[in-house]
Amino acid sequence: MTGYLMCDTQHEQGSLRECPPSNQRAEAITMIDTTQPIHDYFTDEEIRPVLEMSRRQFADARKQEYKIMDDRVQAALNNINDSDDYVKIVWRVQQENSQDKRYFDAEYLARGITNLKLFYSLEVIDGKNLHSLSKTLDVFWHAHQNFSFEYMRFCDKVFGPNQFLHHLPTDKRDRAVQEAMERRYDYTRAVLGKIYAVDETFWGSDIIICCSYDSATADGFVFWRPALMAIEPACDLYHDSLNNELKKKVNFVIDGFSALNG
Repeated sequence: MTGYLMCDTQHEQGSLRECPPSNQRAEAITMIDTTQPIHDYFTDEEIRPVLEMSRRQFADARKQEYKIMDDRVQAALNNINDSDDYVKIVWRVQQENSQDKRYFDAEYLARGITNLKLFYSLEVIDGKNLHSLSKTLDVFWHAHQNFSFEYMRFCDKVFGPNQFLHHLPTDKRDRAVQEAMERRYDYTRAVLGKIYAVDETFWGSDIIICCSYDSATADGFVFWRPALMAIEPACDLYHDSLNNELKKKVNFVIDGFSALNG
């Protein structure tokens, strides 16, 4: 039967047809990406200093006038900073952006990972409210989501059992949705600036807003006491019952910090 295969198409069910030589098949169909990157991809050993840089950046990012008031908050932030997932995120963003020199710059990669951690930390600190992020930072979030098993375990470990940080793309056909996303992004930048230094490369006011997350319930992800005040009501991006529940909670933000200066 060499040179033939069983055909399983709709028109030739169960019939035999001649198969082209293997070398011709390889030329006709290939699953290997032969695109050459502008630089060699980082090895795992070369990625480790990038992640160590990010760990220091994240640890130093929080403003000193805030302190952690709940051990569960600190545990969640530690899990964010120490996750093993970031090695894969780095090589994924390199391979997805192989012609962009930024993704072969160790300092840029470290800042990208750090700001992804800051985005995740907002879901811990400010979990009653909804957030948006820039297209620049979304590259790193998408890379994490690509590893769905690891991402699911990460969410479970950081946010709690059965708490999954979902992705919600912006519908550019709907102007009202875009405007709501802009308000949400402005709020995200504002609350981020209360607690951390804002990196304008990843959180600039002129950066295209790409996506946000969808929360299944109005309760969000958190379980600790309020300390900061919300700036903007929740955006009308959900069905009426959830919108109404979110609006009831507009006067506070749940977090694990308390200002030392009162």
